[in-house]
Amino acid sequence: MPHVYDLEGTDADAAFLGVPFDDATSYRPGARFGPRSIREASTLLKPYNPETGTDLSEFTIVDHDDVPVVPGYIRDTFEVIEEHVGAVLDRGIVPILAGGDHSTTLPVLRALEKEHGPVSLVQFDAHSDLWTEYFGRDHNHGTTVHYAIEEGLIDPETSIRIGDRGGLYGAEDVERFEASGIESYTVSEATTLGLDAVGDRIAQTVDGPVFATIDIDSVDPAYAPGTGTPMPGGFSSREILTLTRQLHGVDLIGVDLVEVSPPYDDRSGSTAILAANLLFEALCAALG
Repeated sequence: MPHVYDLEGTDADAAFLGVPFDDATSYRPGARFGPRSIREASTLLKPYNPETGTDLSEFTIVDHDDVPVVPGYIRDTFEVIEEHVGAVLDRGIVPILAGGDHSTTLPVLRALEKEHGPVSLVQFDAHSDLWTEYFGRDHNHGTTVHYAIEEGLIDPETSIRIGDRGGLYGAEDVERFEASGIESYTVSEATTLGLDAVGDRIAQTVDGPVFATIDIDSVDPAYAPGTGTPMPGGFSSREILTLTRQLHGVDLIGVDLVEVSPPYDDRSGSTAILAANLLFEALCAALG
């Protein structure tokens, strides 16, 4: 897609934005290089989606470069992200973002709330991101959804999370998740229920404008090793592609895909390739 840094006068349907920031990670850094690796992997993509009948060549999609983040300064970076996403939204363009760590979703939601009010969130993730703090600090990649609810950026009653698994700090964490009001399905629950049924739950739960956030750690590290907080027992590549395709039919106003960390990817770049294909499916859902 053409590189367009200045959107003035651009009649685009969707804009890709990289967010090369990983200062809010709690384990392995490297997601700042995610946008670059996803761009490179996207050269494999073709415009027509035979699964959905969507032809992206019928739409104008631009690469809007990277947000000029401020390394080492999370609040300054949040302000810049919100400003850039807001500029995309002001022009009626759908933002498609690649992180970066999952903290970067919060300023995206702040920009969306200014445009649309509280939105419905569809979250594919191994973790709830509902913690109130990490290391005594309020913002990192595990606190995003907590603050999105606290700030009124999302409507928890019309939001849904899919992919939880792994250990927790205690039983009180489960109580916190349930108290959030967000409908959730672990990987085991989702696969037992069936992917089509999960798609039905997405359609029945969300209401109005929908933002989807895809954490690549929702995928099993056997398929996507390139991430900072890998958790065994996740979805396969086929399963997460199918789940992303289930976003067709909802009012999808934006998508981000986060936590791709190329330093931990395999030599073939399989994580970046999967991420690029997931963004292709998300674009088809948003525009088709």
